[in-house]
Amino acid sequence: MSKILVLDLGTTYFKVCLFDKTGQLVGLQRVATPVEHPADGRAELPVSTFRQSLVRATNDLALKVGGLHDVAAVSFATQTNSFVLLDKRGEPLTPILLWTDQRALGLDNPLQNLATAPQFRAKTGVPRLDHHFLPAKMYWLQQHDPSTVAKTCRLALISDYLTWWMTGSHTTEAGAAGLVGLVDIHQLRWWPEACQQIGLPLEWLPTIVRAGTDLGPLRPSVAEAFGLPVACRFIVGCLDQYAGAIGAGNLEPGSISETTGTVMATVRCSDYFENSPRADIFQGPSFKRGQYYQMVFSEIAACLLEKYRNSLPDLPSFSKLDEWAASVPLGAEGLRLHPDAPNRKGADLFLNRRDDHTIGHEVRAILEAVAGELDKQVQLLHPQYPPKEVRSLGGAARSKLWLKIKSAKLGCTVQAVDCAEPTSLGAAMLARQTLQGTSLSELARKWVRVGKGDLPGP
Repeated sequence: MSKILVLDLGTTYFKVCLFDKTGQLVGLQRVATPVEHPADGRAELPVSTFRQSLVRATNDLALKVGGLHDVAAVSFATQTNSFVLLDKRGEPLTPILLWTDQRALGLDNPLQNLATAPQFRAKTGVPRLDHHFLPAKMYWLQQHDPSTVAKTCRLALISDYLTWWMTGSHTTEAGAAGLVGLVDIHQLRWWPEACQQIGLPLEWLPTIVRAGTDLGPLRPSVAEAFGLPVACRFIVGCLDQYAGAIGAGNLEPGSISETTGTVMATVRCSDYFENSPRADIFQGPSFKRGQYYQMVFSEIAACLLEKYRNSLPDLPSFSKLDEWAASVPLGAEGLRLHPDAPNRKGADLFLNRRDDHTIGHEVRAILEAVAGELDKQVQLLHPQYPPKEVRSLGGAARSKLWLKIKSAKLGCTVQAVDCAEPTSLGAAMLARQTLQGTSLSELARKWVRVGKGDLPGP
């Protein structure tokens, strides 16, 4: 058995990816994440739908590739701060409450006193908390659904539930757990003071392990449902943004990668914890002891281009949008993306709009604004001087024009990773390392292939 199967639990899509022993993507099946919105601002995923979606997508992939009899291990890449409450039998008491859910918007921060203390950031690596984070939604449940909370015996992040379902082990990956703001990321343990502050019993919480931990074979019933061999093992994956960094070969201290997708996330590898980090830098534990990732997020991302494209009557292809934008000079002749663009639509996305501005101008303004946001993120993570190169992931990495704009803005080479699913590739690399004892650096030299974004002006 030589192949690795990765389940990518993304915010927009669930993807099932199959990699061979050389790191080639040999099978891909994706399905829109089946999110339900039972009320305004709610974003939930019924557990039964979650399970059915993954089984169906995996079975569909098996039909495409002639079966999954040679899969040696399953791993995952995951969103975080999406969670479910379970009863004493491990059955769900709630749907999976997704990180995008807005129900806690406007509530006081349940960790307000602790989160403003210097020790909070020093222990957790988290610079701020808002309604997107697990503690805020847990506080909402305590206020609005105390009867369900009273029946709870376990709390599981979305990838923790996948792990529980597939193996029976109540385990969480350190990086994904760290971003909820309740973990001492240096000791890899839940921080009692933070958990006590929001009334979260420690006995509810999963054991924290590093990415790449082997949890043994799948449950036989799960292996059968997925069409996987009974000897197939489950290897703990990691946070999707960090998995993407691994899949980009971002493994050495100082190296940087960026993902321009639903959000923009820039990741830097570090061999130390920054005790006085600049604003809004998240830090978390690596797969490797003594190493950390540093990460910055923004909503100024590729989702704005997709939102703009979806507002156009003929729904042009992204390559056509690129073609139109390439004919517009640098600066989009004064057109600018509105700073509050994530909360705006249509023509309201822009500032300084004139009648002679075309679709090409509007696309160009979006591409340049996102490149500018990336430049800010890179300067936060690498303030002394520009990095030699940045590895680029996400849908935007397929745009040669966007790579050129980013290269020109950053003053360094921006390279697109030559894999359609680098996030899943990173999780597959973690699994392969564990199965074979091969270092990730060695795997990266063999598996990570890049193509340069041209540095000359855009």
